Amino acid sequence: MEFFIKKGATLPLLKLNIVDNGRNDYNRFLSTLDLSGILFSMTDVDSGLPKILNRPGGLGIDTKLSADSKYYIYYQFSETDTRKIGRYEAQFIVRNPDGTYIFPSGEKLFVNVVDSFIADDIEIG
Repeated sequence: MEFFIKKGATLPLLKLNIVDNGRNDYNRFLSTLDLSGILFSMTDVDSGLPKILNRPGGLGIDTKLSADSKYYIYYQFSETDTRKIGRYEAQFIVRNPDGTYIFPSGEKLFVNVVDSFIADDIEIG
């Protein structure tokens, strides 16, 4: 899974829908989501050094989606998080009374911080 964000940007939010993958007790997991701690980390692919380590993430509900995919976890980037152009491997950790879950499950999540096409040194006014 690939996610792209501009250098120095804070939006868009990085969102992962939580869907029933058939591997866990999905309904029990959903019932404990509001008790969960959600953490986000990402590591520079080239250097192997962590860029973000266990920062708080969030839980959202999108009522427009179907019942089996309306919950999502997210991370709001800061300008510091996206200061350096690069490719990062990312993951969410969800901890609740039933255990620890790592998302995404079964595939890797890459965050690509790319150069903005807008010049940073343009004077306005």
